[in-house]
Amino acid sequence: MYTKEKVKQLIEENDIEFLDIGYMDYAALSRIRTVRVDQLDNLFDQGLNFFAGMMSFNAFDEYIPNPMYGIGDGDFFAIPDPSTFAILPHRRKTARMFCDLVYENGEPWHGCPRQALKRVLKEAEAEFGGNMSLAFEQEAYLLNEVGGKLVSADNTHCFSIEGIQMQEKFLHEFVKAMEEAGVKIEKISSEYGPGQFEINLKYAHAVRAADEQVLFMQLFKQIALENGLIGTLMPKPFQDLSGSGLHVHISMFNNDGKNVFEDLADPLGLTEQARYFVGGLLKHARSLVAIGAPSINSYKRMYPGSFAPAQVCYGAGNRSTLIRVTEKRRGSRFEFRGADGTCNPYLLAAALVAAGLDGVKEKLDPGEPLSSDAGILTEEEMKRQGIEWIPSTLDEAITELAGNKKLGEMLGRHIWEEFIKVKRTEVEKAARHVTDWERVELSRRF
Repeated sequence: MYTKEKVKQLIEENDIEFLDIGYMDYAALSRIRTVRVDQLDNLFDQGLNFFAGMMSFNAFDEYIPNPMYGIGDGDFFAIPDPSTFAILPHRRKTARMFCDLVYENGEPWHGCPRQALKRVLKEAEAEFGGNMSLAFEQEAYLLNEVGGKLVSADNTHCFSIEGIQMQEKFLHEFVKAMEEAGVKIEKISSEYGPGQFEINLKYAHAVRAADEQVLFMQLFKQIALENGLIGTLMPKPFQDLSGSGLHVHISMFNNDGKNVFEDLADPLGLTEQARYFVGGLLKHARSLVAIGAPSINSYKRMYPGSFAPAQVCYGAGNRSTLIRVTEKRRGSRFEFRGADGTCNPYLLAAALVAAGLDGVKEKLDPGEPLSSDAGILTEEEMKRQGIEWIPSTLDEAITELAGNKKLGEMLGRHIWEEFIKVKRTEVEKAARHVTDWERVELSRRF
């Protein structure tokens, strides 16, 4: 793990001249300032100032009405974490560090997603007696622009060697860039959609894993651009093609390397605590989806039979469920399948840990796992088994989250309230938008 002294040494040895310093906001947009390396000591001591109101911008880069952070609220300060230092191979003499946001006096800023994750994580790890690890699996498309329209970069089939071969230059450059930045990629698959890939990051401690997912979000788009492509994590870029999800694996090991969640004598391979953790995820599931799938487009991906979850349930090895318990031979852990690449990884990670922690504290029994395809359940079968639908729109999801004061308090009231306000402006903007489809279909009928 890099220290401040090691960072200074690496900067000198590699002739680094610039540093990218910043954070990710509630709309999952990276906000970065680039500074000269001669500012390094001041960055570590004082941080880099940002206008606090930037946290009240939505995904369309609009300053929302009635923001919590107004023009008169001054700045917060981004303090670089030296352990996240990485040289960016695709940039000229540039490195980056991820940051924690603090007040002028150095205390954690109440609206910082990364600080919220650290706070929740500290409580959870004390409760469980282990270290929480996450692994992010992101699906994403490569596109071309042809005649002013965006189309898939190729026309290959699922798990095809052709899909890997056709995009080999991009994939190799992307993997190299990630690994030179210290991120390990376990595997790459040509996915169900043509030009779509799933890229699995190796598990890491929860804060580190979220940092790495943020880097993924940045580099996938940048390396694609340098290859004449458009890289997108958009959940549903095409109506008739597979959507792109984000799967988050959750595991915990103690200092001796023992899996804290594993009990091989149990039918699911789970300890009692682990079952309660699942119970917490189920209790808060509809709110978790609001944080994990926070765009208008997100809800065009999740419907029965789509390989994306549509119901609140869990199962062992069952990919139709929102929460999947992996098979025993893969090590006891959980997979949350209700997220996509439009989320803020720190907020999602904090929410997942908080929900699981609530389940353990309240001893929430998750009930029996679902063994069948959730997508073929009738309304009567769902009612009998106590299974709910996940929200069908962002508006519904945000309303659910707004009513979940318990999760809001665990995340931090300021973060919870402003995230909801930011997302509601996106819902309202989309509701007013007239699409080409509407114009074509309705103008001749009415």
